[in-house]
Amino acid sequence: MIHYFLRFENTILGDTMKLFVKRDKSADGAMFAVLDEFCNDKYYVKTVKNNIALCDLRGKVMLKIKPLPLPALRAYSLSTRQRSVRFIVNSKKNTCYFYGISWHIRGDFFAKSFDIMDADNSVAATHAERFCDNGSGYELNIYSEHNELFCIGVAVCANLQSKVDNHVLQTV
Repeated sequence: MIHYFLRFENTILGDTMKLFVKRDKSADGAMFAVLDEFCNDKYYVKTVKNNIALCDLRGKVMLKIKPLPLPALRAYSLSTRQRSVRFIVNSKKNTCYFYGISWHIRGDFFAKSFDIMDADNSVAATHAERFCDNGSGYELNIYSEHNELFCIGVAVCANLQSKVDNHVLQTV
């Protein structure tokens, strides 16, 4: 009963929605598991052909993430049934851009410690490395509930950024 009340309170009072994004290697095509604040499964992320899908626990695709082929940038198209957002990552200049939504990134996207800010400088979400009860993951606090899926999509894009993309000199 208390468990239900806490969820009800978070929904009605507009408190932050705390989620954890964790790497998932349980099945072919599985990429990430998205857990709620009690470390229960909420969504899962999988590959579908050349795209990425955020699915609910029943398997319904809630958000499609399509990597776009651009030569010097990493670009993603995030789309639900109602709307679409483009997210561009320029690793050379350490910048990120959004098209279709008035957001910007504050913090270090490449270190995976950042905030998603709205045009009025209100915080839509925060992303940081944290630990859940059942292992390591990234904590995602969502303050903009109506943009929950896009916030999760940006977190997935951040976690797709590999640290091996950075050029490092090695001795031979």
